[in-house]
Amino acid sequence: MTENLLHIPAQFYRCAGPNCGVLKGGSDRWWVMWSSFGDYQVPVMHLAPWDEKLAVEQGAMHVCGEGCAQKLQSQFMDNVLANRSRKTSG
Repeated sequence: MTENLLHIPAQFYRCAGPNCGVLKGGSDRWWVMWSSFGDYQVPVMHLAPWDEKLAVEQGAMHVCGEGCAQKLQSQFMDNVLANRSRKTSG
């Protein structure tokens, strides 16, 4: 009787890509991204293949594929340069 029950995932993941928001299904093309300060105290962007343990970490961004990962990387780079410009001009 239990084999007829639907499996409902414990956690739902939505893509963090700009203007995306697709819900994660069974695809293995998903990635996890996060940022931190590296050993030299500069912002660092991390990208890893989908891993459930990484996905639940604070600050983790869930990414549905290469296109959204590239857009998030571009935003990260723009933010780093904009913050660098503000520090030098202000």
